[in-house]
Amino acid sequence: MFFALKDNTTHALQALRQNWVRSLLTMSGITVGMLAVVTLVAILQGVKVEVQREVEGLGANIIIIVPGKLDDSGMPNPMAMIGVSPFTQRDIEALRKVPGVDKLAPVLFVSGTIEGAKNKAVSGLVVGTNSEGVDMNPTPLQEGRRFLQSDLDLNVCILGAKQKEELFGKVSALGKQVGVNGKQWRVIGVLQKPGTDGGLGNSMLGLSEIVYLPERAVRRELTGWQMNRIVLTTDYAHPAETMIQSLNSTMLKVHNGREVYGIITQKKGLALVVRLVSMAQALLVLIAAISLFVAGVGIMNIMLVTVTERTREIGIRKTVGAKRKDIFLQFLVEAVVLALLGGLLGLILSQGICSLIAKFSPLTPILSLPVVLMGLALCLTVGTLFGVAPAVRASRLNPIDALRYE
Repeated sequence: MFFALKDNTTHALQALRQNWVRSLLTMSGITVGMLAVVTLVAILQGVKVEVQREVEGLGANIIIIVPGKLDDSGMPNPMAMIGVSPFTQRDIEALRKVPGVDKLAPVLFVSGTIEGAKNKAVSGLVVGTNSEGVDMNPTPLQEGRRFLQSDLDLNVCILGAKQKEELFGKVSALGKQVGVNGKQWRVIGVLQKPGTDGGLGNSMLGLSEIVYLPERAVRRELTGWQMNRIVLTTDYAHPAETMIQSLNSTMLKVHNGREVYGIITQKKGLALVVRLVSMAQALLVLIAAISLFVAGVGIMNIMLVTVTERTREIGIRKTVGAKRKDIFLQFLVEAVVLALLGGLLGLILSQGICSLIAKFSPLTPILSLPVVLMGLALCLTVGTLFGVAPAVRASRLNPIDALRYE
């Protein structure tokens, strides 16, 4: 079977080379189809990443779980939020198992001021969290780094831009010590100032003025702590309503059916992102179906013409012992080779166009390996489906009638 396929592929390439102009024109249909599909998918992937980055900057995929049941308007109870929190590590472990949860972080509010050298003190929102909690903040760093797993047990911190400037001015804060609740914390990172990072949410929500401490170090070093919030991000693959239902059932199970919590989320924002991405994907599927159908019809048409032109050749092959399946495989392989060659040419052109788009436009197409494999699989499918009819017609020709054909 392998040798038969190899021989048929060789013969197909020779046949296409003999009529290279017609073969090139026929391939142009599949080339344009492949070019359109792959380029559009690459653009969509780039847009999807960019939209996700911007939406994350606005916090639309962030869900916050707070103590106390929400009121009828969906607002949290202020008194419940400042009281004793019911959250424990059991909540964290249970929520990590919910499908669609991307990042998950406990948030521990730390009271007190941030003290620098010479007893200089500034105010700020100090929270204890894990590395995922810091990563949820889209604000870039102006110096240093974010928390690593190895930092979570150490007395280190990430300063907000305001606190760094008030304590250290224009001097680098890396390696300096700051005091929080009588304990010393070494600065390993500083957030950028609002308005310099290109994100709307950072300046509006004050995300560049938070001081981060490692959660485990807070538990060890400070007294009176409690888990005041649980913050998580979704992966966009699960609709907002489904996510909220899953989170709600999980929390109820952990707390024995008592609704001692509230789930705050921008459901409309999440639903809009999922809907837009789904619509774009559906549109691409439609475009792919139309363009590749047209290309497939072109391949079938030219292969039917080829069968007619090579009728005498088919008669001779059958006379010397070729079976129906041999003739069928010969012409089917020729159609598949024609489609794959056109697809490869389309991929090469798509790569060039994606580079030009990335260079001369705000879009950044992402031409990944799965996209390339998807395109080649589509070409293989089109060549196979639209090559069957000509191959069947060739295999069914009567050898005597074929030999008489002029």
